[in-house]
Amino acid sequence: MPPRLIACLRDLDPPAGGAEMSLASLLNGVTDSGPLVSDAPDYTPCVKSPEIKSVLLKSGWRVDALQSGDRGEVTSLTAETKLHREVASISIESIWSGAAWRLRQHRTQRPNTRLQRIHLKRKNSEFKAWLRPKLAAAKSAADEAGDVLIGVTQLDWSAGAAAAFEEAQIPWLVFVRDELQFQYPDIYRASLESAAAVCGAGHGLLAQIKRKFNLQRAEHIPLPVDFGGRFGSLENIEKTRAAGLAGRVSSGDVDTPRIAIIGVTPEKGAMFYRKLLPALMEAWPEAHIDVYGSGSYAEALGVFDNTTWHGHTAVTAVFSSSDIHLLTVQSTGSWGRVINEAGLFGLPSVSVDIGSQSEAVGPGGIVVAAESSMEDWIDALRTTYEQRVELGAAARQHAAVIDHRRSITMFRTLIENLGEI
Repeated sequence: MPPRLIACLRDLDPPAGGAEMSLASLLNGVTDSGPLVSDAPDYTPCVKSPEIKSVLLKSGWRVDALQSGDRGEVTSLTAETKLHREVASISIESIWSGAAWRLRQHRTQRPNTRLQRIHLKRKNSEFKAWLRPKLAAAKSAADEAGDVLIGVTQLDWSAGAAAAFEEAQIPWLVFVRDELQFQYPDIYRASLESAAAVCGAGHGLLAQIKRKFNLQRAEHIPLPVDFGGRFGSLENIEKTRAAGLAGRVSSGDVDTPRIAIIGVTPEKGAMFYRKLLPALMEAWPEAHIDVYGSGSYAEALGVFDNTTWHGHTAVTAVFSSSDIHLLTVQSTGSWGRVINEAGLFGLPSVSVDIGSQSEAVGPGGIVVAAESSMEDWIDALRTTYEQRVELGAAARQHAAVIDHRRSITMFRTLIENLGEI
């Protein structure tokens, strides 16, 4: 039997959120043979992989996904792949999560912490109970055959999964994708501190995690983005960008600095933007902010005279017609993949030096210190606009840092190393 990964988590497929898409890409990637980091070529987004000698390829792993089936049937994330999917009849929401949102905190608009904690504890306990006999059987079969068996988990139900892995004596790794573990350390501490490895996208995020938790091993696994599958060829991207800019020329809008904000939540700057946008209108009235994404937080920003809320919009339309991309976070610096997706279209970013955002921006934009004033942010936006051609070219080259083939290679190297321990 091939070595085996068992991914135990609330969701993998569906829904197609960023964390789910990222893990599905990594898991799908290692079901096929491929190289380790030491033998991998340099990958260029949207360009076919160079030929790799067969002797340098590691065999694929078997991957099982154990998750809730509450959100429906499979999607393209796992359909017609080599992943084996088994679902539990465990509901994702509860009266406690519903009450937590109804009684959410007024200032931050986050769920009520006390009620959300009750919900998370109960769901993790329920998930652990469902996993226990399945993992025990998998461990017994692996031991009898002398096979390698490693667990994988992330997000809301990772505490229950980790407890079940530990009971079955299966080593596991856990991905940290957002602020959840920071918000509820009492629930998730053991799942992180007893893990064989804690994975995060970016050394900045890992540093944040290590300041709060005593990890055995921390591993940087970049977000995996299949740029070619998402946007097509480099020629297609260049044509799309050229068409977007030509449209602005024909409408007489080409000289207006256009700043794009994609997705707004409490963690992704909802309160910050309500201060920045009026300050920007006063200091740089020529600039216009375009806010994209559904939800009340994004819509609320449309009240400012220098801002237009567009709702849900294809990112290709956003990237093709903007000058600058702006992204900030309040506390947890998980990698902003949209920074590099924008970069592939030659769009530089302005972001904050929290967690991994500095690594995401790299040379393709400007990073602002978290404690900076509104004036500092406005200066960064102005400078980025003035240097948008040079910074955009650097952002396009830097996008390769999250090419999915590179990320899968790094993930494969990690699990191969863990399998030898």
